[in-house]
Amino acid sequence: MKDKIYRIIIGGDLLPSSANIKLFEEGNIEALFGKELCQLFADADFSIVNLEGVLTESDDRQEKAAGPSLKAPRKTIKGIYELGVKAVALANNHVTDYGSLGCCNTIETLKNSGIQYVGAGDSISNIQKSLTIEFGDQKICIYNVSETFFVVPDEKTAGANLYDEWIVLNEIKKLKEKHDYLIVIYHGGAEYLPYPTPQTRTRFHRMAECGADFITAQHTHCIGCEEWYHGSYLLYGQGNFLFAGQKKYPRLTKEGLVTELLFSENDVKIKHHIVNIVGNVLQYDTAQDFTSFKERSARIDDQDFIMDEFMKIKVDDVMTKFLAGLKGQYPFRRLLSKLFPKTMKKFVGRSFTKRQTLLNYFIMRSDRAREDMLAIWQYVLPTNR
Repeated sequence: MKDKIYRIIIGGDLLPSSANIKLFEEGNIEALFGKELCQLFADADFSIVNLEGVLTESDDRQEKAAGPSLKAPRKTIKGIYELGVKAVALANNHVTDYGSLGCCNTIETLKNSGIQYVGAGDSISNIQKSLTIEFGDQKICIYNVSETFFVVPDEKTAGANLYDEWIVLNEIKKLKEKHDYLIVIYHGGAEYLPYPTPQTRTRFHRMAECGADFITAQHTHCIGCEEWYHGSYLLYGQGNFLFAGQKKYPRLTKEGLVTELLFSENDVKIKHHIVNIVGNVLQYDTAQDFTSFKERSARIDDQDFIMDEFMKIKVDDVMTKFLAGLKGQYPFRRLLSKLFPKTMKKFVGRSFTKRQTLLNYFIMRSDRAREDMLAIWQYVLPTNR
């Protein structure tokens, strides 16, 4: 690698939307991404983005408790290919939005286009958890994992590589033994919060302690903050790449980071590029002002402040959405069960609507929902404040 610099580009969430599907299908990358970003990807030796949805024509949505079902036509792969994307990360909460078929359609489309994938598979035994890039005599690994959100893969069901701490940390240790540099792309964290939650930060620290050199979080849809920990670089939120359909928190969700890792013989440099979603296309930010990013990073140890910011974003969701799943549809069922115990026993399973049952399952299964709810209780209990 003497005198040679190799570049890896990592982008955030990408999915064609109804307003720019035609540009993707035509492969009109200059209209979609602008000259500067097209050149950045053209100059890269390897590039990867998170595909925030599936590529399928299926209309068979996976029944789930929360969040939209996201897809784009398979023909939109042309725009991703023409940009020069070499791989996509699939470990996320939307990879099974259209069931196993949607996930398998996506993998097949990527394979047919010569684009690698990581983080998912057509069954739990076939999940592609990592990929290796070789630059000269150096071996770089990209490992992709997601928080558990809802659907868990099995031998008959497609899905993502989900975060099981014992498994993930041991896999990272083994991968580090075989590679010179280990990149972890983690899908998780609290949406619209530009700081790490306690769970996310603890997980990042543990992964770093086990050998991860660079860890980035996607899913939050906003630029977060950074820290160095035990010699590892941790980025808590890249924001969106080109995910134009979002309307919530536009000030946060219309801005993202494209991260560039520059590998030389004895060094790795990390450089960020700010990009903006303007309308339904992407533009390179001319100002490249990192002031707010640096200010947030300086407050990363201020847990009281971060918890207050967390509450502002999450309390309404928890109170209006998650708690609805706990109430059931018969508010007097406790009284009725005392008056008519034998009769009520027959109807106990019917005391929740299908929607409420899904919400309860989601809360118990989802890492994110559990942490959100626990944080609310800790926040409102005066003994913990």
